[in-house]
Amino acid sequence: MAIGPVSLATSPLNLPVAVSHVSDETLMERVRHDDLDQLTPLFERYHGPLFNFLLRLTGSRETSQDLVQNVFLRVLRYRASYQPGQPFRAWLYQLARHVHHDHWQKNRVPATDVNDFERTTTHRRAALAGMAATQEQAALQEALSLLPVAQREILVLHRFQGFSYGEIGELLACSEGAARVRAHRALEALRQVYFEL
Repeated sequence: MAIGPVSLATSPLNLPVAVSHVSDETLMERVRHDDLDQLTPLFERYHGPLFNFLLRLTGSRETSQDLVQNVFLRVLRYRASYQPGQPFRAWLYQLARHVHHDHWQKNRVPATDVNDFERTTTHRRAALAGMAATQEQAALQEALSLLPVAQREILVLHRFQGFSYGEIGELLACSEGAARVRAHRALEALRQVYFEL
């Protein structure tokens, strides 16, 4: 069985080290000190999970791909703000949340009348249904898209991205218990929307 190429970095003694064994935090610390080649393994590790996170928030593959690129541009731009010892994943997803929020604010379509709102909603529902493999998945995705952004985010982070309530609490600047309560309320809201469809 052939194993693909392994990216190599250098240790403090300038000896090659397989990047796959280097922690995210160590790689980001190197990026922070302008070793920009170390961003590649971070991109490779997080491109897929970030894409899935943003896809569930936006419902658009193209938009999600663009937003992932913007997240990594922000990683470069704000690398000096990364604090050593801070969990990289939490910091990265915080950037992703900001990128999504900025995109949402910039591209928000104000509905001037009920017909405009219905056309926008119908278009969004059609796009989501086309992406889903089954009717049940389509209905779930549609219900998720109808939730407020804050509730959608917490569900996607916990249920689809595997974040613990403690990690979500860090991202949302609240306690683990508060994150758990918000997730429970979001799940209840999702159930209600889903069964109303």
